[in-house]
Amino acid sequence: MEKSQHSHHGPAGGASPWNQGQAPDNWWEEVKRSHGHVGPWNVLGYRMGQAALREFKSRWGHHELDIVCYIPLSTPFSCLADGVVIGTGNSIGRLDIRLAEAMSIELIEVLVRRKDGEGSILRMRPYAEYLESIRARPVEQLEGLSLKTRDMAEDELFEMTMI
Repeated sequence: MEKSQHSHHGPAGGASPWNQGQAPDNWWEEVKRSHGHVGPWNVLGYRMGQAALREFKSRWGHHELDIVCYIPLSTPFSCLADGVVIGTGNSIGRLDIRLAEAMSIELIEVLVRRKDGEGSILRMRPYAEYLESIRARPVEQLEGLSLKTRDMAEDELFEMTMI
């Protein structure tokens, strides 16, 4: 086999014959299709994923970033991770997005770094007030909360710091 046929196993991503994924034309519908519904936790994750791509000047599906979602390992918190997947094109099977247990809602954060180890780590932490506003809400409120999360300013949803 030629060397290029093994490139998909390497640690870095980028444009290659193995990287043919396309960003969804309609991310909202993609969340609904792949996750089963759209909720504020998915939308929050999507927004965080998009912020990560922007901050690292990366592109959807290039698999250049390593992402760890620190969340309580139960729903609805875990729904955030599906949003990050749809927001970045990262994949659990490719091990470039992983879940790690946070012991409480106050400890939720998403850490992102380049796979090549260059540069800083981006820490995204949702604001406690915002998380409280979407926590344990009746199903009838999910669409409205999701739309609000989609439309809110990023700096009202989460803080970002480079560490």
